[in-house]
Amino acid sequence: MLVYQYDGTLEGFFCCVYESVYQKERPEAVEPEGAAQCRLLPPKYIETDPEHAGRVRRAIPGKISPEALDLTETVFCSCLEDKETRLLYFLLRGFQSGGGFLRAGYSDPELSVLLGARRHLMGEAHLLKGFIRFADVGGSLVATITPKNYVLPYIAGHFAARYRNENFLIFDKTHRVALLHEDRRIRITAADGIEFPAFSEQEEQYRALWKKFYQVVAIEARKNHRCRMTHCPKRYWGNMLEMEEARPL
Repeated sequence: MLVYQYDGTLEGFFCCVYESVYQKERPEAVEPEGAAQCRLLPPKYIETDPEHAGRVRRAIPGKISPEALDLTETVFCSCLEDKETRLLYFLLRGFQSGGGFLRAGYSDPELSVLLGARRHLMGEAHLLKGFIRFADVGGSLVATITPKNYVLPYIAGHFAARYRNENFLIFDKTHRVALLHEDRRIRITAADGIEFPAFSEQEEQYRALWKKFYQVVAIEARKNHRCRMTHCPKRYWGNMLEMEEARPL
């Protein structure tokens, strides 16, 4: 069974596509380096070559469609299982037949999975624009999130525009990366772990006031925990200050 293995980057994935096309191979799976799989034969490691990656990236909008490139780059950031293998087959299909099949949308079973993954990622990014809670640490705003998808590239512009004069950091604990905004410049960098310093007394007072405000404006007779979980899924509560009293012990 032929399996491609790569370095986990988008460039590396495009190199897998290049290898498949020019070597006329159709691997059974494409997986990032370090994936724990049991198999009889070792995987074929595909080195990342910027020139090969660039050729594939330029070919996708030309031979398939610009939408195909956007879908590929978005789904690559999603938490879809076996996303690399699904995307490879999607691109091979497009290179062979063109982008006409994209018009089928959700009625196409294979395409439907990718469109669903993109919708899930964009939906999570939309929710996090409202659910992220910042704290003031040493004059900078900091926050921690635990998303399922790699959403930082899709929320960066929103917060950069909203807090254009502030320095802030959003730490994605799931993917171990951090979004940094400093002097109106944005960058995303690897971060295995971040330990924030203790909050100042003033910050603790603000946090207490916010929780008190949340409790005061609530209408006891209209509390509906099931409805609240529909609009604010429970997996986000761990990073929301006002939900501390609702978290399970």
